[in-house]
Amino acid sequence: MGEIRIRIDGREVSCESGKYLIEVALENGIYIPNLCHHPDVSPATLSEGVERVFRGGEVIEGKAGHYDGCGICVVEVNGKLVKSCEYVPQGGEEVVTDSDSLREERQRKLAEILASHPHVCITCEYRHGCDRIQCSFGNPVEERCCDLFPVCELRHLAEYVGVADHTPKYVFKDLPVVEEKLYRWNWNYCVNCTRCVRACQEIREAGALSFTVIDGGVLVGRTAESDTLSGCRFCGVCVEVCPTGTVRDLKGRQKNRWRESISAKMLAPLHEAIPLSEENVESVPEKAGVFRLFNESMEIVYIKGTENLKEELMNELGRAAFFDYVEDEMYTMKESEMIQEYLQKHGKMPPMNDEEDDLFDI
Repeated sequence: MGEIRIRIDGREVSCESGKYLIEVALENGIYIPNLCHHPDVSPATLSEGVERVFRGGEVIEGKAGHYDGCGICVVEVNGKLVKSCEYVPQGGEEVVTDSDSLREERQRKLAEILASHPHVCITCEYRHGCDRIQCSFGNPVEERCCDLFPVCELRHLAEYVGVADHTPKYVFKDLPVVEEKLYRWNWNYCVNCTRCVRACQEIREAGALSFTVIDGGVLVGRTAESDTLSGCRFCGVCVEVCPTGTVRDLKGRQKNRWRESISAKMLAPLHEAIPLSEENVESVPEKAGVFRLFNESMEIVYIKGTENLKEELMNELGRAAFFDYVEDEMYTMKESEMIQEYLQKHGKMPPMNDEEDDLFDI
């Protein structure tokens, strides 16, 4: 394939022809908010549903058809709104990934998603300091933060995009919670992004999961009454790609070679990554929070919480290429949460955090 050049947010980038726009952006360290996209599977809009799916003993009748995608990854190409997960650049395009109209459209799409997903974990102002055992606001158990909270991709996305005031209040629907041989499915958490469906069909070629079209939307489920009858191979790729807490391992389940091969997704940045220079650090507030350092390839190399962001970042000058940060009075808990998230995605500590641990072990 030949090479083409396009401009993204005023920056010229080169890429192989035939790649989707979202892949081009992410490979160049440019974050585009997304949910149904995953680097290891085809775009959601290309998958085909079936007439019937199963959630435990519940049979869901619909019709075969296509999923339109979450719509979160929308961008402007030469002034027109397009989904970056299905648009293939031809060369010479001007792409804008952030504008008032794009933020408004993403918040509208996110509101539709959150209407059917518990989102106290996203909107509660005490979410980072909560012990997850007793809810200070008395929310029902089924609406509280789930155990995926520290690494929930949907929560990170919502914090980046912003939750609009017009977001509907979540109403608990008491959907099936199914315990299988190795997995627990809580369908109350499912946002029907179809990532598990595509991973099951394309990575493992099992076809144990699918979706059906109902009232213009889709519902995900198994293709037969049980895990065994559906052809499940118990590989766990569905767990790896799920952006919420819908499918979780039962205790004791270990990763296998299929799961270890799944690519880590680029999560929403705290802010747009900023070149690490004295001039840029001067604009950072002298407040408590957590910062991340990145190398030239936009890979995270360090995560640290501090009571004074500006002062600590001044001490880091020369140690990395870029940084971002978030203000947070509960910075020690936020730091732990972000490091845990990194560990789950990469299986190891950020390089510079790992060096610090080695020093303490001496």
